[in-house]
Amino acid sequence: MTSQDTTADDIDFLAAQWLLRHDAGLAAHELAALDAWLAADARHQQAWQALARTDALLASLPAQRVAAFSQPAPAAGALSSLLRRLRQAASFPPRGALAGGCLLLCGLLAWPLASHWQQPGFQHDYSTARGQFATQVLPDGSRIELDSGSAVDVALYRDRRSVRLLRGQAMFHVHADPARPFQVIAGAATATVLGTHFSVRHVGATTQVSVAQGTVRVESEAGTHAEVLQAGDTVTVTPQGVTALARVNAQAVGNWRAGRLDFEDATLAEALAEFERYGDTGLVLGDPALAGLRLNGSFDAKLPAQFAAALPLALPVRVVRRDGKLHIVAR
Repeated sequence: MTSQDTTADDIDFLAAQWLLRHDAGLAAHELAALDAWLAADARHQQAWQALARTDALLASLPAQRVAAFSQPAPAAGALSSLLRRLRQAASFPPRGALAGGCLLLCGLLAWPLASHWQQPGFQHDYSTARGQFATQVLPDGSRIELDSGSAVDVALYRDRRSVRLLRGQAMFHVHADPARPFQVIAGAATATVLGTHFSVRHVGATTQVSVAQGTVRVESEAGTHAEVLQAGDTVTVTPQGVTALARVNAQAVGNWRAGRLDFEDATLAEALAEFERYGDTGLVLGDPALAGLRLNGSFDAKLPAQFAAALPLALPVRVVRRDGKLHIVAR
């Protein structure tokens, strides 16, 4: 419920914001939020109805009369005079003065402020649990494949598409739309594309962007420099900036979707941590001195025991079963 201390002006202003968002297009969960707001207080419904009446009156005004108010926003001292003119133009009652004034100011005078008021036409959060994978098709035709333990926040605007990778890893298949660039923000990295297939990994403070097809521009919030990636390119981004470009097999980008974990000059500690992202492995690093040993290879994410069995063939280690766990110790 709304507090009784909330003023009528506050409610009018909130109602105006809701109407602007409604006109721009609301997703299903946003419509539900609007319905809940209207039902929370009778004053909300009254303010909404007053705005709706004003909106209808505006639609009936002659074009030249509306044009008279499409001037730059006035200085603060002229605001009260302008509101009086707006009330006369729309002929709404005093109770609706602030609501109508707010709508008119936003709708007629605030075209230069449109970006400030712009709301996404679609917004949704998606996530996967540990060991779970999911594919989400967005309203624009783009597709996101989520890795284990991953989460994204999607917002589609009229002039851009924005995805924030909160954690984990995702493969993006972007539907080309030159008028609406597709942007992925993950940690310190921002990747911008028009249409392509690429993977973004964000674990800890490090973000890695790898391109399977197309072109992706990657920049860091540190502002040091940006890299333009083509198919087979990969970069790592940290809070300190973007690393130099490296090459990978473009066809192997996003192999995690098939349940494969690819390691190239990875440390043993990194490999064990990656397996843990998909479930309990039962693998224990018995000697911290082994953590920095490096390995290469491709393994099944769901068969950590198979990975452990292969370790003695590649590294100077042995695997000992103890207390129901597989301990990796020096040979």
